[in-house]
Amino acid sequence: MPAVNRTRRRQIHNTPSELGSAFWATPSLCGLRNIGNTCFMNSVIQCLSHTTELTRFLRAHHTSTRTATSKDQQILHEFAKLIQEMWTTNVHSVTPMELKRAFSTKHRMYSDYNQQDAQEFLRFFLDSLHSALNTGVKGETLNIDDNLSDNKKADLTWEWYARHENSLIRDLFVGQLKSTLKCTTCGNTSVTFDPFWDLSVPLPSSSRCKLEACLDLFIREEVLDGDEMPTCSKCKTRRKCTKSFTIQRFPKYLVIHLKRFSETRWSKLSNIVEFPTADRELNMASYGANANSNVHYSLYAISNHMGSTAGGHYVALCKHPVSHKWHEFNDNSVSDAIPENCLVSSSAYILFYERA
Repeated sequence: MPAVNRTRRRQIHNTPSELGSAFWATPSLCGLRNIGNTCFMNSVIQCLSHTTELTRFLRAHHTSTRTATSKDQQILHEFAKLIQEMWTTNVHSVTPMELKRAFSTKHRMYSDYNQQDAQEFLRFFLDSLHSALNTGVKGETLNIDDNLSDNKKADLTWEWYARHENSLIRDLFVGQLKSTLKCTTCGNTSVTFDPFWDLSVPLPSSSRCKLEACLDLFIREEVLDGDEMPTCSKCKTRRKCTKSFTIQRFPKYLVIHLKRFSETRWSKLSNIVEFPTADRELNMASYGANANSNVHYSLYAISNHMGSTAGGHYVALCKHPVSHKWHEFNDNSVSDAIPENCLVSSSAYILFYERA
């Protein structure tokens, strides 16, 4: 799931108090009309709309007069217009027709009115926003001395990636995974570092579990054997190896995707995953590559999928940035405030956390 110029960066990191509560139009709770099986899009847009630094940037820097020269820039342009309208006082419902049209021009699979997967849409959508804002320069080859420490390798890899992929979207949503491969024959260990836009975590077989159990499965050591055996750089031949993940760099906004659907989408898991809902309640320190006790996140949005693979519906649960009250956004319908103890359900599909 980029950097902007220095002036822009200083402006977007103002706190809500510096900008004033009126900036967020506290009374306004705006729904999105369904224009034909677009609940998947509406749910994701609501979650992104409540991503405070993204919305603050779009409202402050992208006006309706901005010229869009590429398909991605047109998507950004329409999204910024939609965000401006959604956060206008006394606007209670808007139609995202122009945004869908712009997005469908780039991604043809969305040109019809079939139901789509919200997480897949989120990845495509963030990629388009990133591409529209990306000022990175391609072409440089990454060469890293294998004798360097893992942390130095990680830093150099990230710096190289940041020069290529340089936008606000990367600043907000992208983290870095550390993959460790160990040969079971000679014990040689090799590490690689890759960016991630979200964590797609498996669900255990139990009908009820905690989010930590899903994260444990994600980082659990995996044995690569048979056809999956990699080539050991020391043995110079294919060997049975173990592979494990840790998080090298934590993003500002952490998106966790609960893998409820099978690869073929013929079945859906209805496990209840108990995830942290209070401020700073999610502590990711134990999943980091380095000891760090200050990796706390606060939940601010959820994309829920109700129903089965044969037919379902998406809604969003979002925490208002000023009132701090939770509301359900069901297309153009917005609920009154809902209690925090009602957030956890078997419908939770994508969780949005902000680093405290």
